[in-house]
Amino acid sequence: MISETRSLRKTCYVGMAIDTAAQPCRDIMLGIVGALQRHPDATPCFFHANTATSPANLAAFAASGVEGLICCGVRPETLAAALRRMPAHPPVVVCAGAPLRPDEHRALGIGGTVVVDNEAIGREAADFFLAHGLQNFAFLNGDPACGHIAARIRRRAFRTRIVERLGCLASFMELTIGQHDQATGDFWEPENPCAARWIDALPVPCGVLVNGDRESYLMLEYCRRAGRTVPGHVEILGVDCSQEFCELTIPAISSLHTGLAHCAQTAVQMVLELIADPRRIPPERHDAMVSTFRFVERGSTSRDRDYGHLALRVNGYVRAHACEGIGVPDVVAHMGVSRRMLEKHVRVVTGQSMLEMIRKVRIENVRRLLELTDLSITEVMLRSGYELTSNLGNVFKRKYGMTMSTYRDMIRKRDRDTRDHRDTRDTQRGGALP
Repeated sequence: MISETRSLRKTCYVGMAIDTAAQPCRDIMLGIVGALQRHPDATPCFFHANTATSPANLAAFAASGVEGLICCGVRPETLAAALRRMPAHPPVVVCAGAPLRPDEHRALGIGGTVVVDNEAIGREAADFFLAHGLQNFAFLNGDPACGHIAARIRRRAFRTRIVERLGCLASFMELTIGQHDQATGDFWEPENPCAARWIDALPVPCGVLVNGDRESYLMLEYCRRAGRTVPGHVEILGVDCSQEFCELTIPAISSLHTGLAHCAQTAVQMVLELIADPRRIPPERHDAMVSTFRFVERGSTSRDRDYGHLALRVNGYVRAHACEGIGVPDVVAHMGVSRRMLEKHVRVVTGQSMLEMIRKVRIENVRRLLELTDLSITEVMLRSGYELTSNLGNVFKRKYGMTMSTYRDMIRKRDRDTRDHRDTRDTQRGGALP
């Protein structure tokens, strides 16, 4: 009877139009799928959107039978043009980095928006740098085409908080990519003098809030070329915590992780409520602002972290699990990045491969167990992550110049000689007392 009831239950199809080229959008997509999976009657339908997505294609997807649509990374003008083609479109919820314009918002009809609190990002970033004792600050907007509204809000809140705290004692510089001679090409072209001039003009030490992680990555390279040390002369803080940009640099880039999971949950809850009964939700609840975020501090703002953050994580994982029999594929799976990229980064930072790191930890554990325990050679091998068929004996002999048994006998003889010498010394001191 239960199965018959479930089979008669109506399935709700929720469409997702998402630009998966950007990591924040991918994170939101995963959050949306996870949230929908907790609703047994909701099924996600995916549409890959990008800058080339036409209003006609988006409109066709929205009219393909989905009962609600969640958009992320779709250009507002593209979405608005698509919805104008559909007077009776399903409820639409937009996850956006900044508020929509009034005309774009009107195109949503009974839909709504989930927007990141950009003012809070600017204020918290200012407090972050102020806590480091800085008095020089700069803001770089790296995406004038898509992020100019969010950038303006963040920049204004960033500067306002600095002025509130330091007044005229603070210096502030700003630059929006695109405010340069178009003949020189893009701001971040390798030979473009605009970037070098701007970075050379920064008073040091300076805290720079960058509107995106990609531009943070490129600014780090320009600082290196200009002879500006990071974090010595310049501290760089990005936004969105994109792993492909933040964790594969030396030093790794600090970034502000926006509340993407909360954005996804809020969007799913809103679209399901609108599908069920749009009249149940008052108009003021059709728009939500998410202020849940955290700082991920890495080497670009911390003098205690001069090396790549990713390599530090690899080293910690290997030291904790090498003796459990893990291999390089296990390390790669744990880190969640491509093996080629991870191998290259670890070798640049540490001078050794991940396999060499694993072997080093294992052989050190073998030596430690031989010195400190009476375990059998077989047990020492197993507790160090080796298989009984391994050639550990040959590896150990090449490294220490003797077999494991000989090494253990040598350590025991050394310890006996040390104890005998100490006992003799204590006896002599005791005989010399009156």
